[in-house]
Amino acid sequence: MSKLLLLDGNSMLFRAYYATLYTHRMSTSNGIPTNAVFGFIMMLNKAIDIIKPDSILVAWDAGKPTFRHKQFAAYKGTRKPLDEDLIVQFPIVREFLDATGIKRFEIEGYEADDIIGSMAKTNSKGMTTILTSDRDLLQLIDDTTHVLLMKKGLSDMDLMDVENFKEKYNLMPKQIIDLKGIMGDSSDNIPGVAGIGEKGATKLLVQYGSLENVYENIDQIKGKQKEKLLNDKENAFMSKELATIYTSMDFPFTIQDCKFDGYDEKVNDFYQKYEMRSLISKTTMTSKSYQIKTICSFKGYDSKDLLLMPVNSKEAYLNQKLYGFMFFNNEEVLYLKVEDALEDSYFKNMLKHETSLRTWDAKEMMHLLQRYGFYVPSFKEDLHLAAFLLHSQATDTDSLISSLGIELPETIHDLLKKAKTVEACHIDRLLPVTCAWTWQLSIRQDNIFDELKKDNLLDLYENIEKPLVRILFEMENQGIHIDENVLDEIGAKTDTILESLTQQIYEMAHMVFNINSPKQLAGVLYDELNLKGGGKKRSTSAEVLEKLKGSHPIIDVLLDYRKYSKIKSTYIEGLKKHIQQDSKIHTCFNQAMTQTGRLSSSDPNLQNISVRDEQGREIRKAFVAQKGYKLLSADYSQIELRMLAHMANETHMIEAFKEGADIHNRTASHIFHVSQEDVTPDMRRVAKTVNFGIVYGQTEFGLSQQLKISRKEAGEFMETYFASYPNIHQFMNQLIDFCKENGYVETMFHRRRMIPEINDKNFMTREFGKRAAMNAPIQGSAADLIKIAMIRVDQAMKEKNVKSKMLLQIHDELIFLVPDDELEVMQALVKEAMEQAMELKVPLKASINFGQSWYEAK
Repeated sequence: MSKLLLLDGNSMLFRAYYATLYTHRMSTSNGIPTNAVFGFIMMLNKAIDIIKPDSILVAWDAGKPTFRHKQFAAYKGTRKPLDEDLIVQFPIVREFLDATGIKRFEIEGYEADDIIGSMAKTNSKGMTTILTSDRDLLQLIDDTTHVLLMKKGLSDMDLMDVENFKEKYNLMPKQIIDLKGIMGDSSDNIPGVAGIGEKGATKLLVQYGSLENVYENIDQIKGKQKEKLLNDKENAFMSKELATIYTSMDFPFTIQDCKFDGYDEKVNDFYQKYEMRSLISKTTMTSKSYQIKTICSFKGYDSKDLLLMPVNSKEAYLNQKLYGFMFFNNEEVLYLKVEDALEDSYFKNMLKHETSLRTWDAKEMMHLLQRYGFYVPSFKEDLHLAAFLLHSQATDTDSLISSLGIELPETIHDLLKKAKTVEACHIDRLLPVTCAWTWQLSIRQDNIFDELKKDNLLDLYENIEKPLVRILFEMENQGIHIDENVLDEIGAKTDTILESLTQQIYEMAHMVFNINSPKQLAGVLYDELNLKGGGKKRSTSAEVLEKLKGSHPIIDVLLDYRKYSKIKSTYIEGLKKHIQQDSKIHTCFNQAMTQTGRLSSSDPNLQNISVRDEQGREIRKAFVAQKGYKLLSADYSQIELRMLAHMANETHMIEAFKEGADIHNRTASHIFHVSQEDVTPDMRRVAKTVNFGIVYGQTEFGLSQQLKISRKEAGEFMETYFASYPNIHQFMNQLIDFCKENGYVETMFHRRRMIPEINDKNFMTREFGKRAAMNAPIQGSAADLIKIAMIRVDQAMKEKNVKSKMLLQIHDELIFLVPDDELEVMQALVKEAMEQAMELKVPLKASINFGQSWYEAK
């Protein structure tokens, strides 16, 4: 049976425009907006992949008036004027369709729905699928017509046939017009019956079947509903007529004229013209299956600029199983099994001597090669990092792959979700995924670097992110020693404290219950103890408990219980399960998981080991150096405030840092209007909170909550602060304005953070966007600085040929393993490299400490 794909052009372009307006704003270098066109193409490509049609037609509205306007002049009269940025993209998407060779059609007096309805009836002997986000077209569903309904974004599609339509709506598809007759449609300004909504209309149709039958049985309907139906009878029948798609149009072409054999080659010229480089050469991909050719040797294949991809299970890097390697060559994806690669001198020689190798995730590939006994090269390009710099909002692999326009037969998330064991992530599932990934990435890779250059991100990639890969690989290999006995001792103490806290809670509650059960705890707090703040949600979150402090002694004990429970589960039990046979923890450092550019740590996460309280700091006693060595800690002092002073060019703050003044004391003297000598410890604490609050874009409300003062007092503090440091206020406002106009902010090294929330309709969402816009350039620049420092320190260590090793990066702190006889050299080397890492208007300061454990070194 032949397959026809019909597209509702207007509906799909509208969907594409608003789905990408704040998350993927695109324009050419000369300012032509293209986000709707790009989104339209992505949806069309996905539909083609799903349906694999023999013919395609895109139907368009030709504009007013239509025959429906003659029936009802106010039809669609409430539609708002279109955005100018959307209007200009209508001719561009038509240009795209012409370039692909896909048939498009519109005719005066009719809507796209009528073209689609009539074309579907013309194809009664074939199978028709309609791609739309308009529920009106669901009325066309029958045994030979299905609807691919857009639900959310650009990729969430629901294929609707008669059965699942009935299951979802409790109606037959043809009853959509009866439903619209009764309930109306505000988007099209179809009046319906005033006061009867979808629920009431559905109930009537389930009982009576059609609008006509509703009125034939009007005497059986009682009360207000009957009155409403009688009052608006004329509107009801008119509305049904307006909602009915016309299906008897004659066409000046046949289905054969809509034949689709893949995109015409001319589409690449279109992509080039509108700078959609990630789509170039995808010409026939949607209709082409990916073929894998298994080879036994690399002999005869070109290795220059080779994109080498691992076929591996997708667990944490220490657990990954390597099955083989894939690469793209002359329109084929080639697969070399790992056992063949280990015996292949050509492959092994290529790894040793080729200097232009590319891969998706260089650090992951290096670990795999090392673990399986291969030579570990330095890869010329890491496409994961390059792509992430272009799409920093995509902080997981599936989102990043999708942002590149790559479509896989199965997501990486699903591979992991279905894999209960390493073996379950089987080669038969991995091969088609890796093949599609290798094929499409090979075609797009050059475009990624073109985009980096265009967005001024190439320097960040070449000089910061890429050099860091080898350093992180070596740090992960090195790991850090853990004294398990110390963890056991802390665990035993914690158990004793938890037991005592548990008994105190039981006594105060006058009952025994499961403290870890939110439902049971809510019952104790809000029913047994009658505390205020229960409400409908009856929340027992830490935030709610903090607000309840002082209302009952049990709250403080509960908060302590939560703290010690976290120490036990996260830090003691959590760390112990990651200790390897060498008595070390080998955490994984991630360069592409935070929008600000900060490194994150996983398996286990060492970034979340608290330094705010003594109990959290105790855990650092378990991180130790072996005999004859020390752990050296190097920590930047107030780096984000220094970065703020530099970026805002705030003279008063710059002078304070140059003088070596206590910046919090200086700020306190400003906001409390006292001399620096008269600043009390409490004043300094407030000033410190204000200083860091400004860095994080804190509001008056946030500051008042943190300091437990009134909003008026918080506002006065902030007003005085900005009066004292006027350039900071101006700088923050400039960041917000730039973000509103461009949808992103950037660091000193042009790292971008996309912030679509800045223009959201919701006030709270916009406020979040403002805070992110103020903070991201500062935090991101500080993140770039620590990475530069790591590169400088590593280079200096290699030049000095020391035995010391860099082990960890935790926020603004670097941890080293240092032989006792290198302590003096390393203190000087690290301090100099960190303080000279970047030239700012303020001096950089690094504090250096060492000890037998991380606790002592801090």
